[in-house]
Amino acid sequence: MLSCKQESTVEMKLWYNRPATNWMKSALPIGNGELGAMFLGGIAREQLQFNEKSLWSGSQELRGAYQSFGDVFLDFEGIDSCKVENYYRELSLDEAIGRVTFDWQGVTYEREYFASHPDSMIVARLITLGNEGKLSFSVTLKDGREGVTRCKDNTTLLLQNKLDLLSYEAQLKVMNEGGSLFIEGDRLVVKNADAVTLLLTGATNFSLSSPSYIDETSEELHLRISDRICKASIKGYEQLKQSHMKDYCPLFQRVKLDLTETLPVIPTDELVKFHKESLYLDMLYFQYGRYLMLASSRGMDLPSNLQGIWNNDNTPPWECDIHSNINVQMNYWPVENCNLSECHAPFLNYIFKEALKSDGSWQKVAQEEGLRGWAIKTQSNIFGYTDWNINRPANAWYCMHLWQHYLYTQDVNFLVEKAFPVMQLTCEYWFDRLKEDENGKLVAPDEWSPEQGPWEDGVSYAQQLIWQLFSETTQALQVFHQKGIQQNEAFEKELKDKFARLDNGLTIGSWGQIKEWKYDTWQLDTLGNQHRHLSNLIALYPGNQISYYRTPEYAEAAKQTLLSRGDLGTGWSRAWKIACWARLQDGDHAYRLLKSALSLSSLTVISMDNDKGGVYENLFDSHPPFQIDGNFGATAGMAEMLLQSHQGFIQLLPALPAAWPEGCIDGLRAVGDFTFNLKWKQHVLQECTLVSGSGNECTIYSPDIVIQKVEAASGEEVPVTASDKGLYTFQTEKGVEYHVILKN
Repeated sequence: MLSCKQESTVEMKLWYNRPATNWMKSALPIGNGELGAMFLGGIAREQLQFNEKSLWSGSQELRGAYQSFGDVFLDFEGIDSCKVENYYRELSLDEAIGRVTFDWQGVTYEREYFASHPDSMIVARLITLGNEGKLSFSVTLKDGREGVTRCKDNTTLLLQNKLDLLSYEAQLKVMNEGGSLFIEGDRLVVKNADAVTLLLTGATNFSLSSPSYIDETSEELHLRISDRICKASIKGYEQLKQSHMKDYCPLFQRVKLDLTETLPVIPTDELVKFHKESLYLDMLYFQYGRYLMLASSRGMDLPSNLQGIWNNDNTPPWECDIHSNINVQMNYWPVENCNLSECHAPFLNYIFKEALKSDGSWQKVAQEEGLRGWAIKTQSNIFGYTDWNINRPANAWYCMHLWQHYLYTQDVNFLVEKAFPVMQLTCEYWFDRLKEDENGKLVAPDEWSPEQGPWEDGVSYAQQLIWQLFSETTQALQVFHQKGIQQNEAFEKELKDKFARLDNGLTIGSWGQIKEWKYDTWQLDTLGNQHRHLSNLIALYPGNQISYYRTPEYAEAAKQTLLSRGDLGTGWSRAWKIACWARLQDGDHAYRLLKSALSLSSLTVISMDNDKGGVYENLFDSHPPFQIDGNFGATAGMAEMLLQSHQGFIQLLPALPAAWPEGCIDGLRAVGDFTFNLKWKQHVLQECTLVSGSGNECTIYSPDIVIQKVEAASGEEVPVTASDKGLYTFQTEKGVEYHVILKN
């Protein structure tokens, strides 16, 4: 069977016919997981603003804020910006390479930018095609604060400084081919070169594993950065580019979405502004989320913040923090089902390390309440400091990510060594905190529904998350029993008892909704409340307690809640609604929310107004301002439209919208360590193959299309058990590809 990848080679890229005019709205991002930059594509002056994931002011006692590392400015001699021709700027998602080209006085000037993960380096290459001696410009490296930049030698600029706790350093090396290179004050000057390569790298002395969050001196940091630059300069541009492509491309190419649309002939900004209905835009936005994930979440054990790793403001909105009442969680919604499981590791390791620090701030929050376990507040910096509104149920929400990683990878060692210790400790926190209500049900006392309403006992947000925690921890124990792994019997007994008595947070209210508050003393749970948070629908998404298959009455109540909330909202809120409508198997409504999320936004200051959300012309999600969770949430929601596996079975094309009559998707992942390729025409699934990563039993729910048989890649037919409920079950072998033969 031809796969989606074999049939289509449509380029995935953002492109423009003018330079960026605004950092937030039109500059383009590159990143290697830790080190990122935004290039504006200027003509006479190019700006490359850069960041590093751990560059934070603040400490264990002071919140501080995520910082802009600095800027690189390239000032070109003699070029008149108003008179250049054939200007073109692009970001290739297929290659993770940015490009700028233009013609000036008969010479074509070309630049390339990429952020290399293997070499921990931002690389820029400047050439003049077919012409020699035409590159003359100065290079300046500016600290994002009041730091001093100096010339380390006649080829390298050096930036060194210190914040409240951290030391940081950046180095920029200029390698010219032909012409000359010399120092002029605090900058380097290139004259009449044929080609120039720029190498930029930076880091701090942060370490999550250290009790002080510092693991080296500024002198040791300098040696580390100098060694990076030295090794990269020996390799040269072509080898650096090859290493980057070899690392990045196989990861990005794991998933291919083709809606049978070609690359538009109009720039991306015009596409969003005038042709939001474009199916290419759907494909591009889906893959942009995956691109941003690879660019912002690899390497050190820190999750992506509110803006991933891209920030040009030293006092950014909400400090660009790690926000626990949905935002950091949404940042990781697409990692498992969109086949980027490795990108989950920075968040998972962060949870594991911080939750298990016996003298860390997370356990101290619980100890201050006289409880075991750990808890956090809503806003956190990278040094364990956490403040503004205790958000106790977030510990259960964080544990969902640990369990999801196990479900998709079937990595028992991860479950035993990292996930379960945190899950057990989290359960113990709630064992100590829960109390009986008037009906003998266990409820969480004095909780909230982010970000509105009274603090009351038994709020659905808390109850649904605790239910999810107890359910998943129970399932983890079942895995241990199957594997013969011994566990604490007293803990298991207490979990069983308390789970049986837990209020699950699902109550249908007076107008048919999922109630947000158990008692609602402020009477806010009203029809027409269009608040951006869907805190009472955790059980629908990202949880799994609500579905039309198992709990149709609650699914219908969830639908009424969503209808009341409306189709607008902040950028990330619209993304959440995509996934919720997909879980209700209403593909057309999910698609309506996708197009709502793709509304062009221009506001760059904080607004909570529901009509201001959308995307900027560079496709960054607009809260407003820029907030990357909306990008990731939209990608996750689109994946939910095409494949779901949260109910104990796998459902194919569960929420396919009318707008996608034909297409294919390769590489989507399902619970149980399965990877699927799907192809459909006239809204009907035509072809399906899957690869079993762990040799588990596979159950597909196909109520509308009969599965005739299943064949291994060798042609051997596999026994299939079918039920009258549309469930088809068959045993798989690890590493084997299977073809699902459908009766159409």
